[in-house]
Amino acid sequence: MRMTPLTKATPREFGQALKHARESAGLTLEAIATRTKIGGRTLAAFEDGEFGRLPSRVFARMFVRQYLELIGAAPDEWLPEFDAAWRRFAESSQSFPIGPSPPMKKRHLGPWMIGLALVAAGVAGVLLVERRQGPPPADTTEVPALAAAQPTPAAPSAPTPAPPLQPTPPAQPAPAAPPPTTLVVRALQAPCWVEVRIAGERSSSRLLAAGTTWEVAAGGREIDLVLGDAGAVSVAYMGDVRSPAGRPGEVARIHFAGPPPPPAGP
Repeated sequence: MRMTPLTKATPREFGQALKHARESAGLTLEAIATRTKIGGRTLAAFEDGEFGRLPSRVFARMFVRQYLELIGAAPDEWLPEFDAAWRRFAESSQSFPIGPSPPMKKRHLGPWMIGLALVAAGVAGVLLVERRQGPPPADTTEVPALAAAQPTPAAPSAPTPAPPLQPTPPAQPAPAAPPPTTLVVRALQAPCWVEVRIAGERSSSRLLAAGTTWEVAAGGREIDLVLGDAGAVSVAYMGDVRSPAGRPGEVARIHFAGPPPPPAGP
């Protein structure tokens, strides 16, 4: 049975159709994660329609293509529907301006003013009565002066012994640099999806987290690289160092030639 996506699907409907196609192909999420090197949480976010948990649209589209090719679905039929679902997700994620606040109701101050006038009249009456009665009689009782308490001198504290000196640990030798025949790919400030194809071998790929390094022993053979974000990685191979490997957000393909052929004999 041919598997086709839903037309004009929401992100959740697109994810449900994607899950149905995977189950029809008899594959589990764990199997797809092992084959594609895509994290299980990322794959679950696709099928749950939780596009907010996915990376940028460029990476998400690359992951969907790999997913579809593995389950035997036609990417040319599914990717336009993924783009439409992503647009609906982006439109629903936009913020909207807050409307004007409703006008405040005018409060009637008449009762409050009357209450304040009554309180003021009561206070004035109390003061007038106290003034007519005169000041209270002075208290002639003598109060003995209290002697100031003298502070008790504190006992001198014993000096704190100095902690024993700890021996300085020996310096660890710096790790040896990889040979020039090893491909070194390092993610700089952001994660990057990298695919490596060495001449004569199958391609391998992985998502490099920021600050991590991937070393591939290529033995000086020809290499083809695909970088999801060339501005987020540096690459080095056979003395050729590129840091960064390209412009930010650019999907770049880089070819490293093998060693030069030996000179011809006389």
